[in-house]
Parts: sequence; structure tokens; C-alpha cells
Amino acid sequence: AHMSSNTMDGIAEMDGTDHCYTHGGPKGHHADWDSKIFNCLEYEVLRFLLSNVRWWLEEYGFDGFRFDGITSMLYQSHGIGKGYTGGYHEYFGGDADVANHIYLMLANDLIHQLVPTAITVAEDVSGMPTIC
Repeated sequence: AHMSSNTMDGIAEMDGTDHCYTHGGPKGHHADWDSKIFNCLEYEVLRFLLSNVRWWLEEYGFDGFRFDGITSMLYQSHGIGKGYTGGYHEYFGGDADVANHIYLMLANDLIHQLVPTAITVAEDVSGMPTIC
């Protein structure tokens, strides 16, 4: 998951550090998108992201979510400069970002607990098995 790197009207560096909600240093910056990368290893970050999912469902009556560009979330390399051929070693090796996998599973589960008929879509260009 990523967010705007704008520090004037967003939550990036809201506490004066580069790692309040995001990874610190270069790991917390997505160079291709000029955005900050949420640190889903942190309990508070997961609560923040999942509470946003719940808010959209309850306050606005959303009936589904589209998770855009999740290839960037699934891999520590963000899938940049990689070609995927279908071998499981490409998807489940050391490049897998397990914390983001867990966030996506939790978000999907929460969505369907709150709105059982909800539709969730994950846009992945790597062809990750089991993403649907």
C-alpha cells in the first residue's frame, strides 16, 4: 500500500519523521511512483488501513474494492524490472513481501465480513497464483 509523499496536506512525515506510517529511508519511498510505502509490519498501520476499509463500507455503502497496482505490494522489489514466467519460485521466494500479503488477506476478509456480497478485485501484473 502506498500514499502521497506530500508532507503539507497528507500523513507523510506528520510526526516529523519519515517512518510514522511508512518504512523509513529508501525502503519507504517508491521511486517510480514518487510515493511513500506503508509499513504493514506495524500493528498501528494495519489498524489505520483496515479502519479506512471499514469506514468506506459503512459510511458510504461501498459494495466492493479494487486494489490497484498490488504487484508493487506483493514484492519487496515492487516487481520493477522483473519478468514473471509462472514458476512458483518467482512468487514465493525471498522477494515476497509477506506483511503486505497479510494486509491484503485481512482487508479481503474484513470486507466480506462486513458486506458478504462485496466484490474485491486485485490488479496484479505478475500473475501471482492465488490472487483473485
